[in-house]
Amino acid sequence: MVVSTLNAGGAERAVVNIANAWVARGWRLTILTTSQRGRPLAYALDPRVEHRDIGWRRDPAGDEMDRSSLDAILGALDLSDPAYDNLLADIVLLVLIRRAIQRTQPEAVIAFGDVMSVRMLAATAGLPFRRYASERCDPHRTAIGPYELLRRRFYREANGVAAQTGDAARYFESFGARCHVVPNMVLAPPGLPRPESNGHRTLVTLGRLVAFKRLDIVIRAFAHIAGAHPDWRLDVWGEGDQRARLERLIADLGAGVSIRLRGHVDDVHAVLRNAEIFAMTSSTEGFPNALCEAMACGVVPVVVDCGAGVRTIVRHGIDGLLVPGEGPALFASYLERLMDNEEERQRLAARAPEVVERFSADRVLDRWEELIGR
Repeated sequence: MVVSTLNAGGAERAVVNIANAWVARGWRLTILTTSQRGRPLAYALDPRVEHRDIGWRRDPAGDEMDRSSLDAILGALDLSDPAYDNLLADIVLLVLIRRAIQRTQPEAVIAFGDVMSVRMLAATAGLPFRRYASERCDPHRTAIGPYELLRRRFYREANGVAAQTGDAARYFESFGARCHVVPNMVLAPPGLPRPESNGHRTLVTLGRLVAFKRLDIVIRAFAHIAGAHPDWRLDVWGEGDQRARLERLIADLGAGVSIRLRGHVDDVHAVLRNAEIFAMTSSTEGFPNALCEAMACGVVPVVVDCGAGVRTIVRHGIDGLLVPGEGPALFASYLERLMDNEEERQRLAARAPEVVERFSADRVLDRWEELIGR
């Protein structure tokens, strides 16, 4: 399994969950990261999983070049095609990936993420094992720039492509890729009781503080209705480059008392156990882990309908609410609907944990094994 890092992130968490489940079934498994470089892993990895990191840096000084691997990769690329320029810029990385994979002598290799899948397929051209791409995003909403032409070129050569939704699978099948629908697995949370109420009800959002999460929408929405709901507060968990901007927004709205930026959290279940509603306002998502974890904990989701992934997870009116638009005012109306109606909130919360059975580890692993074969 090839992935950039095992830092905090959706693809990284999916890789660890799949790896842990597979070694429990008796598989021999190696995770190859390209840029971990000694940093601690964000998620607990079963000790039976071998983890190797090639320690790649964008400054190639000191990276050892393997001439035979280089010749094999260059021989597989059409150097006259400008679409390959980005891969040529990454040529040291491709050589390191090829050499590291060869050393594990695998039967099959799976790369996680769009650009990493392109790199792995280019790096392993001509090698005698099965090769698979695992897409983590909604291809209709996530552009990968110059790598798009390369994705179309290399995915046709892959033994298979794992897409998280049928909608995404149809996109890749349109240019000849062999696709299977393989969602993320959802694990049951620790069996801990919900804490006693302290007089506050909590709306929570959980994820990186980055632009596409559009956290300004949920902040503006909550600020609009907070005065009418003094017993509610909004906790925003995560870190990222948008922190300063969001701090200024909260200050400008005068909502600092009821809206808090809480920072990074390792134990997401401890956070979710204290929450009543989970909010997600992203412009695009693949198959978001945080949403699944919230529902597994019995937290009702209110989610902007940002693609097939969230529509697959949230059954509108059964275990959560899908918001058919993007503005703060519309989002606020859906939040207030649940904040004012405890009976509906409890009804949806009772069905939300069914996500654990719908996307159980056994079901998801069976789909993976159907794709790659035993």
